Formats: sequence, structure tokens, C-alpha cells
Amino acid sequence: MSVAIARISGLTLSPAAWAISSQLGQMLPYADCDMGTGWTTFATFLASALAVAGALISLQSHVSTASRSARFISKVGVLFGSSFAFALLLQGAATLLLNPCAR
Repeated sequence: MSVAIARISGLTLSPAAWAISSQLGQMLPYADCDMGTGWTTFATFLASALAVAGALISLQSHVSTASRSARFISKVGVLFGSSFAFALLLQGAATLLLNPCAR
């Protein structure tokens, strides 16, 4: 993976994981209620792991010899990845607490 792609992974991977998780969070509760499965919870925590991975990849691409703008982009990627991971963890906690069959 190139360093430029690693720098922006927190900026791209984390919001994409959140968007996919939000869409699945609208569709999967019906399947969870019908079949008694926990796909919504699984999808949410998987997306949270992807957001954390994006933040960690951005953190690893932060080197002190890079230009100021490159370091800024990697720091913003870590911030975005961390904030989206936190939001996804809260969404995952909500899927654990709420019954998908209660409409």
C-alpha cells in the first residue's frame, strides 16, 4: 500500500464503513426479527473494526520526515477514523439494547 493511500485511509475507509453500516442498520433488523439472528449487531461491530483499522493505518503513515501537509492529513485521518469508530460503537451498543422486533 502506498503511503499516500495509507494517509487518507482514515478519511475514506471510516466514513464508508459508517455509511454501509447505516444502510444495513435500516435493512437487517427485519431479517433479525424474522429469523432471530444478530446480523445487525455483527455488521455494526464489523464496521467499527474497519473504522478503527482506517484510523490505525493513518496513524502508521504518520512519519516525522513527511511534509507538514502530509502529517496534517494523516492526523485528520486518525481523528476521522476515531470519531467514526466511536459513533459506530455507540450504534452497536444500541443494537444490543434494542429489540429488532419492537416497531
